Amino acid sequence: MEDRFGPIPALVEDLFTTVRCRKIAVELGFERMVLKENTLRCYFVNNPNSPYFESDTFNSILHYVQTQTNKGRLKQTGKNFLLIMEEVRGMDKLLKQLEEIRKSGKSEVREVGSQ
Repeated sequence: MEDRFGPIPALVEDLFTTVRCRKIAVELGFERMVLKENTLRCYFVNNPNSPYFESDTFNSILHYVQTQTNKGRLKQTGKNFLLIMEEVRGMDKLLKQLEEIRKSGKSEVREVGSQ
């Protein structure tokens, strides 16, 4: 992307990527995300009785972790339930990972609908 002042600085591109990541994370039901030392932690809703945990969105995340990646796992620490993804090196990789999870849910819905 370029404007009248020249190319967009890398920091601004990272900011745009961060906003895109946050939007997808909210769609997937994550309340909070932390990317630290190449490990992504996505925190699900804090209420274990939430209907979210029976939703198609949550089931598609489970399906993704079980069948389409070996770098992710689910973990419960106290009241927090989270998705942990290893080897997420930077914001671009984070965006790609979130897009894959989202896409996985959409393709799963299509497969079920076509039966």
